[in-house]
Amino acid sequence: MSDATTRPNPTDLARDLAARLPGPEHVRALFATVPRHRFLPDVLWDENRVRYDRSLDPDAWTRTAYTDQALVTQRDDGREDGTGLSTSSSSAPTVMARMLTAARIEPRDRVLEIGTGTGYNAALLSTLVGDDRVTSIEIDPRIAARARRSLIEAEFAPTVLTGDGENFATGLPGPAYDQAIATCTVSRVPAVWIRQVREHGRIVTPWAPTPGAPGGVLAVLDVADGRAEGRFEGGLAFMWARGQRRAGHRSPVGAEADTVTRVDGDPREPWLDGEQPLLLSLLMPGWAHGMGQEDDAEEPYVWIVSTTCPSWARLHADGRIEQAGERNLVDQAAQAREWWHDQGEPGYTDFGLTVDLARERQTLWLHEPHQTLWSTRRDAPHG
Repeated sequence: MSDATTRPNPTDLARDLAARLPGPEHVRALFATVPRHRFLPDVLWDENRVRYDRSLDPDAWTRTAYTDQALVTQRDDGREDGTGLSTSSSSAPTVMARMLTAARIEPRDRVLEIGTGTGYNAALLSTLVGDDRVTSIEIDPRIAARARRSLIEAEFAPTVLTGDGENFATGLPGPAYDQAIATCTVSRVPAVWIRQVREHGRIVTPWAPTPGAPGGVLAVLDVADGRAEGRFEGGLAFMWARGQRRAGHRSPVGAEADTVTRVDGDPREPWLDGEQPLLLSLLMPGWAHGMGQEDDAEEPYVWIVSTTCPSWARLHADGRIEQAGERNLVDQAAQAREWWHDQGEPGYTDFGLTVDLARERQTLWLHEPHQTLWSTRRDAPHG
């Protein structure tokens, strides 16, 4: 522990953090003005799962509060007997700055935030447009109550509602907001977000094709004529919206394969690369993946399951590929990668999404909305 002469100064730490963030000056200045540590609980975990307890080491806790990383603020939905699953966090400031920049918020705009969390982002928004022009909704009553207390103690007063951000009514007539910013990942953009954002307003949300997937993209969607449409602005990972974080599929542990083939090299590689699974999920919908371990194997296998039929595959380090069902997922993935290569290997920002309320469809496209890759019912589980 440090002595009093070297203790971290939150004001200096906030200023240093703000200077390192991306985005325009008026966005970076928010992070120098709003003290992040005042919105964090006494116990938190960093991205390496290291635990920090303010009562045991306040200096380490304070320094960690001003690092540019996501900090886990709740595990297992607050249960004491859980497995340590991260269920709420304070997002990395770099990501928050990206989202605030993408939203293009003007001084007199009205902003809806889905996922209050600690209240830190709501305080940033209040600083940007004023307390009376920010509404934030949080599904967890305990998290919402703590955020309200933190906001009041830090002298902010946005409206904080307790409720399901995927299905709610604020009591305001018609489209009430200029922007909606979600601090949780969704695979199905809720209709209420589009209905609550005014014509030519904007929705900024983490999005992923596969429910419960570990990665995603930042979707920046403009609202017009009952649709939300726009490109992705790079990859990012957020906590899932609670109503969508369960993928609803099962790993094929112990299942008997219809076919077993063997290839040279390690067939797991595309799914062990951090970027490739997300790219494949954009190119090839309707699947999920994970890892398992055979009793006599030194390395884990990768499993892939279809979310649209009972098909599955297991890929082993020794080159074995086990598959079952009508859908050959391994071949489909290889064909998708080949097609991607033929298209010039487009990046995430070349893809976009259209959510059409009247047609009840979500459509993924490449380069332009008319270049459709695939569509799915907006309210249906998909990959």
